[in-house]
Amino acid sequence: MKAKFIIGCSETDSNLYYATRFLAPDEFICLEIGGRRIAYVNDMEFTRAEAEARVDEVVNTSRRPEKYASTLEWMVAERKISEAAVPENFAIVQAERLRKMGVKVEVKAGAYFPEREVKDSREIAHIRAAQRVNEKALAVALETLRRSGIRQDGKLEYDGKILTSEFLKEIIGIEFLKGGCRSEMDIVACGRQSAQPHNSGSGPLFAHQPIVIDLYPRSIGSRYYADMTRTVVRGKAFPETKKMFDAVLVAQKAALEKVRAGIRISALEKEARDHFDKAGFPTVTDSKGSRGFIHNLGHGVGLDIHEGPTVNRWNNHELKAGSVITIEPGLYYPQVGGIRIEDMVVVEEGGCENLTRAAKVLEITDNK
Repeated sequence: MKAKFIIGCSETDSNLYYATRFLAPDEFICLEIGGRRIAYVNDMEFTRAEAEARVDEVVNTSRRPEKYASTLEWMVAERKISEAAVPENFAIVQAERLRKMGVKVEVKAGAYFPEREVKDSREIAHIRAAQRVNEKALAVALETLRRSGIRQDGKLEYDGKILTSEFLKEIIGIEFLKGGCRSEMDIVACGRQSAQPHNSGSGPLFAHQPIVIDLYPRSIGSRYYADMTRTVVRGKAFPETKKMFDAVLVAQKAALEKVRAGIRISALEKEARDHFDKAGFPTVTDSKGSRGFIHNLGHGVGLDIHEGPTVNRWNNHELKAGSVITIEPGLYYPQVGGIRIEDMVVVEEGGCENLTRAAKVLEITDNK
């Protein structure tokens, strides 16, 4: 018999959680065979899995006959499995055990569940709810920046102390927890740090310099992510920073207007890059590295923060209605800093629904 299965921990393996909708800290097996989905769990999780797992059958591994050395051996023998399709992250040691049992193992390259790319209404509702929490946290962060003072040395000061990236991320994290979300590595990067797209940021925040705030909380209950980036300046932005911000805003708007089911994904990024070229911000790569628009235009969002479809110039597949993607053009120059603006949208037949409501304003000057 041919089968598909995953062995892992659903707290960290999104495919396993997607297949079972059962969240557990311990490793278990999800088997798909003959059109049925079966979860093999330990005795400690058995009754909970019977009540919660969205599968056709739950098997208690403690009932394994003594003649079998492992659950894997028991499963293969009892289900008469001869071929197994496994995901890319399947453990080599498990694959070797299967092969020794005479099972032909096929590693399924790419998405193990391609259907994850299209979200149903329930999944979209989960993502939307996480995004509302995300925006509340951003609002608290921006209000903190607005209330901060500017010291003579250019550093920001809040409540009598130097305002740091770490402090801003701390209050953002508290807001996430209040809303039932959690995030492991948000970005609050100022000045030269902001020129590195995934620099999480550290140390004092400075006036008149770009601060990239990239927030991607995960709902503790639903397990779905939200994602959003805004770039702000506390005080007055320098002319070059303003020019970069305007170019990114125009590029994002142009790409968002093209998002719809059926469009080739590569065309979206081309739209953004064409606008940057026209605005005088070409992407350059030399011995000093890359400058300009140096990352993909976006990515899918769901049970993983980065999942299909990848939105870049090399992806010639068509967008599908129901996909949730980000559109996040950016410009990065070490001498100036970085600018990134990111919205999250649901692809529709005639366009898209933008799940992101937060305003796109560069300067924070009102100290009230």
